[in-house]
Amino acid sequence: MKIADLPKNEKERLKTLFSYGILDTEHEKAFDDLTILASEICECPIAMISLVDAKRQWYKSRIGVDIDCTSRDVAFCAHAILQDEIFEVRDTMLDERFADNPLVTNSPHIRFYAGAPLKSPSGLNIGTICVASDRPKTLSSKQSKSLLTLATSVMSQLELKLQSTKLILANSYKESFLSNISHDVRTPLNAIIGLSDLLTKNVELAAQFPAVTENLSQIDLSGKQMLKTLNALLEVGKIDAGVLNLEITHSDPSDYIKFVVNNLMIKANEKSIKVDVQIANDIPKTVAIDEAKFGCVLSNIINNAIKFSHSNSKVIVSASVLNETLILKVVDSGIGIQTEKIPYLFNQFAQITGQSQNNEGSGLGLSITKGLVELMHGHIDVQSKNKVGTTVTVSLPYKNVPTPSSSNIQTKNIPDTTNILVVEDNKVNQMVIAALLGAIPVQFKIVGTGEEAVTFGTNADFDLVLMDIHLPGISGIEATRRLRANKVKIPILALTADVYRSSREKALFDSFLTKPIALDQLVDAISQNLLIQATT
Repeated sequence: MKIADLPKNEKERLKTLFSYGILDTEHEKAFDDLTILASEICECPIAMISLVDAKRQWYKSRIGVDIDCTSRDVAFCAHAILQDEIFEVRDTMLDERFADNPLVTNSPHIRFYAGAPLKSPSGLNIGTICVASDRPKTLSSKQSKSLLTLATSVMSQLELKLQSTKLILANSYKESFLSNISHDVRTPLNAIIGLSDLLTKNVELAAQFPAVTENLSQIDLSGKQMLKTLNALLEVGKIDAGVLNLEITHSDPSDYIKFVVNNLMIKANEKSIKVDVQIANDIPKTVAIDEAKFGCVLSNIINNAIKFSHSNSKVIVSASVLNETLILKVVDSGIGIQTEKIPYLFNQFAQITGQSQNNEGSGLGLSITKGLVELMHGHIDVQSKNKVGTTVTVSLPYKNVPTPSSSNIQTKNIPDTTNILVVEDNKVNQMVIAALLGAIPVQFKIVGTGEEAVTFGTNADFDLVLMDIHLPGISGIEATRRLRANKVKIPILALTADVYRSSREKALFDSFLTKPIALDQLVDAISQNLLIQATT
């Protein structure tokens, strides 16, 4: 018996083999089907997809044999990987290299073998697809060509698995990176926006120190602008990663459109642009829609219209309904877009600015807008003429919901006896949440660890818990699980600067608040959860 020589490129060959991550994995139908084809085409009872590592040949797929691997020293495939074409042994008993091979003298008593090398794109043979029989045999020309074709198919399957694995890993790294960015940047923004917002609303401070209040307003505005940029980047990441979900709420579309427009009026006024809002009379008072994403879509489109309009011009924002579809239309008479450039508008980081040199911005707005519209099962259309103007039309389906009656309890009616447990380890965030809760007539206690949360939440009389997710020791998620295991039934609201939490984690909590948290948002969340608790 002759042991096969090692390939000259053995080190590189093994590195390539290991890169596929295929060794010692479960059987897969795609490979088994190719093995069956090899057996049938070559008319052999034994067929295998064999991968040759440093000491053995391992079978990813096999028929006609009961073992998963053999020593490389006795492997026919160790000889086959030294070839670029079919390696064929027509009668092992007549070949001194194999006549006394244990695989010949013992089960499975191989008398015939043919193997086609599995050649990687870099030209390295990592194994074979092979056939064998207990009788002497010769492959026909057609069978030989077919076996080589099957070898190519095996490598295609291996490449497909490799790319799929890389994509999954890349998405995992991407989501982890964006999750960390979300948390690490939102945490300081929570302090900047939260405290500056509270201070700018302080009437006594504004009266006594108007210049300070003006500076605080600029800090607040800058923080919110930074948050918008961060949100834009995160929205792109979430859309690409497939982790962005709809969060349907009951919204008054007319009021919300006016709210979005009002938020953009400072920029419009700077250019003396009139924004004319035209809302049809038949728009429902309340609809079921993802208000936040709806607002982001509308804000991006109106912002672009203002940005690329001439001074002293007009932007028309209209809204109408058709067959439970909200039709939003934004028309400007600005610089317009060349027809051939319109298809590229929605590419990430594209900045199509017509004849303007105003390229400020990240180029993410319209890419995000299109992604959000499609997520909401809607459609966006752009019509434009260079130097004439642009019309953007968005169609969004919605569901009618009954208009709330005036007898409903006010959402901000929080009893002054309410006692809240706050779980937050960050000292600055503790100061922010204390300032926010100080503006509400409630009592509260702040603790800094998940262990303390479990102790106080289980043994003290609280009406609601505000639970940070990232904590030293046990996380806010684990603390919540333990509180629920201890039969604590009060509302637990998650506080996090990470927008990439999974739906399974969100299901643990009664509400999920993303930092930075505005006072109105906090008040609404507390009042709604207390109301639900009182009625159950």
